[in-house]
Amino acid sequence: MKIKYLSILILFYSCNFFSTREPELPTSTSTSQIPATTPVILFNNFKSSIEEKILDNYLLCFVDAAFLNRKFKFIASANSLIQNPTLNDWGIEAERQYFNNLKSISLEGNSLKLNLNNLVNTSFGDSAIYQYDYEFNVNTKDPSISGTYKGTAQFKINLDKRNQWVITSWQDISKDNSKTWSDLKGRLY
Repeated sequence: MKIKYLSILILFYSCNFFSTREPELPTSTSTSQIPATTPVILFNNFKSSIEEKILDNYLLCFVDAAFLNRKFKFIASANSLIQNPTLNDWGIEAERQYFNNLKSISLEGNSLKLNLNNLVNTSFGDSAIYQYDYEFNVNTKDPSISGTYKGTAQFKINLDKRNQWVITSWQDISKDNSKTWSDLKGRLY
């Protein structure tokens, strides 16, 4: 019987049951994504996910049918729609493909820079319309895609079941005959 207890004690102490180990690093790729409990946080997340090229964070900015019974819709600028008919029925899967393609051809480092200015917003309690003039500077491996895209983006946003703001609709409006975000999406779809 003494041998049995002695064997258990030796096994117990040799396995280091009470020693601490190094904690594992988190598996998240986000450094700046926080729950969008306000519209300001939502658009900060949107901007940083683009500039940091993090697809999962980018997609978290858009409506998820599991938390709100709506589908995301992108409404392209009129000129772009004529040149790129694929923009006509643009949903979240098209958004995913576009962003993946943009990410894959963008240069290393700070190759995507988004400026959102001249905010105009209207709130309706659990929904709102936010409109920004944007300037999106894109540097890619393809010189024909690199450049500055300008226009006005009108976002319809809603609170979902998690009490987080999400983009449900995005309308792109051309301005000053510049290349628009719609042109970029049409080229990269």
